[in-house]
Amino acid sequence: MLFDADSHFLPKDAYDAMEGPHRHLRPRIVADGAGTTMRFLGRNHPRVAHSIPVEQTCSVERRLRDVDRLGIDCQLLFPNHSGVYNEIADPGEARDLVRNHNDGMADAEHRSGGRLISTFCLPMQHPDEAIAELQRCVDTHKLRCAVICPNVDGGRVDELPLWDLFAEAERLGVVLAFHGDADTKQIGHERFDRWRLHNCLGFPFDYMHAMVCLIYSGLLDRFPGLKLLFAEAGVSFLPFLEDRLRDTIETFESPLAYHNFDIRGRPMNKRPPHEYFEMFHHAVGLDESLLEHVIDRYGVDKFLVGTDYPHPDAHMNVAESVETLSSISAEAYEAIAWNNAERLFGLEDFHRRSLAAE
Repeated sequence: MLFDADSHFLPKDAYDAMEGPHRHLRPRIVADGAGTTMRFLGRNHPRVAHSIPVEQTCSVERRLRDVDRLGIDCQLLFPNHSGVYNEIADPGEARDLVRNHNDGMADAEHRSGGRLISTFCLPMQHPDEAIAELQRCVDTHKLRCAVICPNVDGGRVDELPLWDLFAEAERLGVVLAFHGDADTKQIGHERFDRWRLHNCLGFPFDYMHAMVCLIYSGLLDRFPGLKLLFAEAGVSFLPFLEDRLRDTIETFESPLAYHNFDIRGRPMNKRPPHEYFEMFHHAVGLDESLLEHVIDRYGVDKFLVGTDYPHPDAHMNVAESVETLSSISAEAYEAIAWNNAERLFGLEDFHRRSLAAE
């Protein structure tokens, strides 16, 4: 079986049908001479130079035909603009717009019979609203995965007001799936306006910063049961990040540096940084030259395949790519293609139904 841990979907029908006082702020998928885009919060999304293929992006029926054609049994759905919701300053506007989006995503999952697993967005800039929406999506819609942008309108994901949100996610067993957003205030975004650098460099830079914040803040020590997934940033940076964090810890522990940093300027983690990497799962595109080395270093149980469908850089031959990884065993292939996702998302019942239908 094959699980696709990174694809994109927009619930256009829900946007179009939105009612209430904030309807005029809803995302609009519109076309002009240059193609189709999503107009939201006064600008186009995505800013990167490609047009949205509307049917592939917005139709559940088309998506189910496509996953059949691609040999995908189950697919995780991300929006194109998860981080943009974090820019909305008014709590009521943020709540209504996020609810509208999440209701549409839940409808897509339910109409697919469970083959499509929808993520849901949270207004992270308003922690109380974010917690309430997390609870609503789990209790009302039975959704299991929240998408988290690695920056909160340019801010850190470990800010103290968000710790209650992480506590609730741990309690509910929700997967927190980090996914970059090229239209947000990434690290270095001021200089990433050319050559698709928002994706090429912005995603891994933002992910590394988010991982460091989760580790050094002590948040992962407080909430060791968190389920964490990082999608679409690659994984070749992981050994580099591990080495840099080791160097940082050694500097803080040096007797020459002991009195040079105030208490809140020092890392709060209780274990060596590399040990927290065991908590991270990664959706990978299988086209990285160092992928097999990274898998060997961190363990095959941490990786899931992702296509990024239907974006222009989608890995359409993902099934073949997994099979051509020369150094992995048949058991490792099964882990990357399905078993890791089954364990992370609780897909045992879906697997049993699929086997029974064959």
